[in-house]
Amino acid sequence: MNGNASGWINIYKEEGITSLSISKALKKKFKFKKLGHLGTLDPLAEGVLPIAVGEATKSIKFITNNKKKYTFIIKWGEETNTCDREGKIIGKSKKRPSYEAIKFIIKKFFTGKIDQIPPMFSAVKINGKRAYKLARKDIDIKLKKKNINILNIEADKPDDENYCQFHVLCSKGTYVRSLARDIAKKLGTVGFAYKITRTADNIFDINNSYNLNQILSLNSEEIFEKFMPIECVLDEINIINLENKYSEMLKNGMIINSKLINREIRNDNKLIIVKNGDKLVSIANLEKEFIIPRRNFNL
Repeated sequence: MNGNASGWINIYKEEGITSLSISKALKKKFKFKKLGHLGTLDPLAEGVLPIAVGEATKSIKFITNNKKKYTFIIKWGEETNTCDREGKIIGKSKKRPSYEAIKFIIKKFFTGKIDQIPPMFSAVKINGKRAYKLARKDIDIKLKKKNINILNIEADKPDDENYCQFHVLCSKGTYVRSLARDIAKKLGTVGFAYKITRTADNIFDINNSYNLNQILSLNSEEIFEKFMPIECVLDEINIINLENKYSEMLKNGMIINSKLINREIRNDNKLIIVKNGDKLVSIANLEKEFIIPRRNFNL
């Protein structure tokens, strides 16, 4: 059954393991044919890692809700070449920012749409090569700025002047390590991301996630019960339900004139999800009166 199983699993990635190793472990145990995930987490980061199994991998490119939540801790006074505690120290400062200064800076400079330069040790490609591979060889590289959106950021009042914990809601593509580096610099000191935890990604939340060992301890029937529906990540897309006749037409790649359907559908030039009862059929475009299949599901 599992070779053809499809859906999402909300995995909690623990610190010290890679996102890729989780996919490999799941494939090996359950013989899944296809796996994908939303947003790679650095080995030192932990938290929510949504895993797409089987036909769910087809939905990834259509996701519009790419909001992510992180909790992270900045350690003040040291800068590392990786912007986390894994790297070597490349700068030091005795300055420790006040809580009032931290709150002022993040509200003024780190809220809304901002430009951000990814860390040197990142998976960004430069002329086809990963930045971290070039950085390991001490090759001088310049990374381009990326535009990101910080929807909300808050700082907890610190108990220790050397550390401060932050909570951020941000867009896809945000590097928390760069955020830590840049906040420190704006405060006139240096710092790095001492700890990073992704607490939410799309509809996946840390409170209903499973660690890898929990999942690997399950049998073939039990793992299937942990699946979330493929369309759960597409909650911003309208759903229409079609009878079997029209569903089969879409699955065969045919374009349907919506006038053939007994009700009017108002959703011009937007994506729609087509279902037949409880079964997911297709992600399609609705252009004027035509339903045009974009990605069909073999369920």
